[in-house]
Amino acid sequence: MRLLALMRKEGLLLVRDPHALAVLFIMPALFLLLMAGAMSSYMQDRLPPLQLSLDVPQPSEASDFFRTALQAQLPDSQIGTGANVATVRLAADFSDTLLATPHQGPTLSFPAQFDRLSRQRLHSAVSIALAQTRLLAYLQDSGALDPQLSAAERLELIQQRTQSQIDQQQQLANGDLSAQANATQMSVPAWLIFGMFFVVLPMAGGFQREQQSGTLLRLRCLGLSLRTLVLSKVLPYMALNLLQFTLLLALGVYGLPALGLEPLSLPGNPLAYLLLAISIALTTSCLGLLLAALARSTEQALLLGGGINILLAAIGGIMVPKSVMPAAMAQLAEVSPMSWALDAFLTLLVGHGSLVDIAPWCLRLLLLAAVLGGLGLFLFKQRVQHTQWTTHY
Repeated sequence: MRLLALMRKEGLLLVRDPHALAVLFIMPALFLLLMAGAMSSYMQDRLPPLQLSLDVPQPSEASDFFRTALQAQLPDSQIGTGANVATVRLAADFSDTLLATPHQGPTLSFPAQFDRLSRQRLHSAVSIALAQTRLLAYLQDSGALDPQLSAAERLELIQQRTQSQIDQQQQLANGDLSAQANATQMSVPAWLIFGMFFVVLPMAGGFQREQQSGTLLRLRCLGLSLRTLVLSKVLPYMALNLLQFTLLLALGVYGLPALGLEPLSLPGNPLAYLLLAISIALTTSCLGLLLAALARSTEQALLLGGGINILLAAIGGIMVPKSVMPAAMAQLAEVSPMSWALDAFLTLLVGHGSLVDIAPWCLRLLLLAAVLGGLGLFLFKQRVQHTQWTTHY
């Protein structure tokens, strides 16, 4: 009963502290929305459509087939005419030289603003469309193609002859899937983890206020055990972390699509997400306990908590994805528990991993929680005993 009363007391203190609630809920939610929107055009599952022009000096059946095949390779793009767009120019003797060896293909010209990835994409599409057009010419020349087939049937036949099924498998050995994540899959877990770690600020600050006001001494005079005091600090903030986890995931699933952004999908076993949430919550709560015992004032608690969180986020792939970091920085990121949590998250979201796949990262977090918790408990005990001795003195 005493433990429940103390936990209720911590909950009331949190509810009455608008600054702490803003740091724990509003700040990560705003970061999540802003960064998901800012990176939506950079990190996306689908490439943006292309605007291009097809220049055909002498229209023919072959050039018409080439246009249709090219459009099939770029279904979301527009092929027309215009200035300042990529241009595909066919030779005047395009139909007559399809079977020539060596073969001279179309000419591509790009405007200055056409990025490298779009150039490579257009080049690949033109190469495939040209190969299909040449195959059509070969089949017609050899008499292997039924002349009664319609244009759509010819395209379908050629596509069947030139397409292969390629199986793709994702290996989850290193967990670095940030390069494959879209803006939503990267932003939601990154800023969710960042927000969960900020629970150390109200946790450490509240302990300092209790000590300075004499509340901690009065609780000790009631004969409360050290275990009860520690649990009354850790459990409420773990519950708060789990609430953060749930609400920010819900924001990714339901809030982002309302703003026209890619929604968050949560594949895999729900137990894997629960294990990850508990692992992160336990780590942050134990870190908060350690900082509460180390800091000697509210200002020190804010400085230590905020500084450590920003440092862990900066090197842990939260602020800058590890996929764009130099090799040395990416290796340094492995020392950050935020990086472990993010790797586990991306394994679930991007790699469609299972409970077993995220177990190594969760184990790291739990071992770190044990170390931080043990050290925090020792220092917390010394701090409480010193407070009682000083008062009696």
